[in-house]
Amino acid sequence: MSRGENESVVTLWIWIGIGLLFLTTLFITLLIASYTKSVKKNKQKVMQMVRNTQSECWENTLYLQEKDRERLAEELHDNIISRLNLIRLNAHYKNMNELNLDLKNSMQLIRELTHNLTPPDLSEIDLTDLLIDYLEQVKTNIKVDFYPLIVNENSINNQIKLNTFRIVQELINNTLKHANASLIKVYLRISRQYLILIVEDNGSGFNAKNQATGIGLRSIQLRTKQIKAHYKLKTQPQRGTKYIFFVNTIQQ
Repeated sequence: MSRGENESVVTLWIWIGIGLLFLTTLFITLLIASYTKSVKKNKQKVMQMVRNTQSECWENTLYLQEKDRERLAEELHDNIISRLNLIRLNAHYKNMNELNLDLKNSMQLIRELTHNLTPPDLSEIDLTDLLIDYLEQVKTNIKVDFYPLIVNENSINNQIKLNTFRIVQELINNTLKHANASLIKVYLRISRQYLILIVEDNGSGFNAKNQATGIGLRSIQLRTKQIKAHYKLKTQPQRGTKYIFFVNTIQQ
């Protein structure tokens, strides 16, 4: 092969190399651009999910606040205002001792209402004691059996404690209003890692599919979601209702 031919071959391979380098660079550039676009798109999705989650949390918080306000309004109207109105109507027909007793009972109802809406400092009281105190008040309206089995209550943080307490309140409130029950049983199991709550009654039960949002279940679902818990509702018409609640306390 002549010198000119060798130079031509070398030149050809140089151009081939340049072409391959250009194609490789172009491929890498396109790959980087595609990756950057994908990252940006995924980041936008994540940000949108965060915004949606924040919005959902805010809506859930507002809903729970509204439920607490409704509970307060109902308690004020059904119990305290009605009782005070009776005292006013009967003021001319009762002696001072009877009026004092009626006022004392009304004051006790107000204290109970305040306690139920704003529990004591959660860091200063165990969930078991909080429930015992509340259930003692409920016993004036219905028979209540409480079965605690506690291994380590220190594993429960205040968020779990408060939401569990509110869930029990909501469930018992539903039973008193709708179930026509004569007995409520509450089981509480607390181990080193898990909390299990069972609330059941011997009432009329209901069709869960037809009344999934009609008896305060949404409030219970939201509180359960807030502490990453799981729950199951078992009920049938005329067969009573059982609510099973489970949470891993270590993961909080």
